[in-house]
Amino acid sequence: MKKITKILLAILSFVLVISPLLMLILTATLTPPQYSDTFVGRLNEKCDYLASLEGEKIVVVGGSSVAFGLDSATLEEYTGMPVVNFGLYAALGTKLMLDLSRKDIGEGDVVVIAPELDAQTMSMYFSSETTLQAIDDDYSLAWRVRGADNKFSMVGALWKHVGNKLEYLRDGAPNPSGVYNSKNFNEYGDLVYNREGNVMDLYYDPNTEIVLDETILDEEFIEYLNEYIKFCERRGATVYFSYCPMNELALKPGTDANTTAAFDAMLREKINCEFISSIDDYILGAGYFYDTNFHLNDTGVIYRTQKLAEDINLARSNPYFISATLPEEPKLADNLVFVEGVDENERYFTYSKLENGNWEISGLTDEGRAASVLTIPRSVQIEKTGMGIGVTSIGAGAFSGASAEQIIIPEDTNLRQIMNGAFEGADSVKALKIKYATAENIFPPTDNFSGAAQDFVIYVPDGSDYTSDYNWSENVKLVEIVSVKSFD
Repeated sequence: MKKITKILLAILSFVLVISPLLMLILTATLTPPQYSDTFVGRLNEKCDYLASLEGEKIVVVGGSSVAFGLDSATLEEYTGMPVVNFGLYAALGTKLMLDLSRKDIGEGDVVVIAPELDAQTMSMYFSSETTLQAIDDDYSLAWRVRGADNKFSMVGALWKHVGNKLEYLRDGAPNPSGVYNSKNFNEYGDLVYNREGNVMDLYYDPNTEIVLDETILDEEFIEYLNEYIKFCERRGATVYFSYCPMNELALKPGTDANTTAAFDAMLREKINCEFISSIDDYILGAGYFYDTNFHLNDTGVIYRTQKLAEDINLARSNPYFISATLPEEPKLADNLVFVEGVDENERYFTYSKLENGNWEISGLTDEGRAASVLTIPRSVQIEKTGMGIGVTSIGAGAFSGASAEQIIIPEDTNLRQIMNGAFEGADSVKALKIKYATAENIFPPTDNFSGAAQDFVIYVPDGSDYTSDYNWSENVKLVEIVSVKSFD
């Protein structure tokens, strides 16, 4: 009798534990997809396209530098092989892209591994929350994720994922503006949104410095990558490593030819496949980039596609001849901002001059430290002329010593960059109210607004895309972002 009682209790305990999980899974799968229009919403189509190709093909695996960096139709023309652009988003992690591609690698395939050279993408990083968003159209992709720890983390993330889906079902699914919408991908998986030039205020993102040394490498990831290479080779594929495009302005100060040569030699020793590209060929001028240190503009795509085609053909002794010449680096636009009128909020801050001639907030005046609310000025006046030059950046330590509980970014702001460390020493600041409606024009810090109050909240306009924007959703992970209909 006691034995039967124990069995019944065990069964009841199992049911009590498993029932909520089953309800979560059912709710997630039966609720209509809510992330189809977001940047990560393209993942299932990339997987489907890879699975649809029979015979030999080229599969380029990486992150967003692949999504933003290839013209696959041209690469097909130059190499004579079908091409799959299998790169999407650093927030998903390189490991996930390796896991998802394994199933459809076969005899005669060419796999080009080209992740961003960054501590996150060269590690075992895995975001369960972002992955659940990405597979919202096809949850069967979850079975391809390798590693019990990753699977369990996805189960743990279901509560928040389901809650967010239900909120979106009620209020409307995210539909990002600009480049980061899934509609901007073509059938190959290339990002084809019109990108004429470099839109970064300083022509590079200072918050994501490119460091080329051993500190960005995770040995566990290198082992995982080498196992993936062996797997592909057992299936009859050839695996190559190619460098991602890198903005030369974003390289860590002091990086030179010796630095890159030493890093290249170290990678070649650690990664067990043929390297087909020269690292120096993929360190490019800022004129080739768009909105991050790894995202190319239209001219950069042409350059990178041709270089990669040449590298692949040379490695394979391919007779295909590439007659096109590499495009010259586009000239950088003049980013100097002139503003009519005087901004009364100018007096609360101190400033430093940026390289492009605009102003960066560097600190607070005595009046600024005493203010209860701080509003970011549009400009700094030019010697009482009634004209000003734009304030486009908030620098490290800008709000140190502030008494204010609120920082306001107005709807007509010229702000383009919030630097890491901007909120250090500002633990009184509990709210950042961003009235500017378009997230893609303001680059957030990558330090999760470190230094602000523990209960710090970001308020954004209702209907804006801060929660689904590429940079904000990747870099602002520990801070609550709340949409409001009115800031009054």
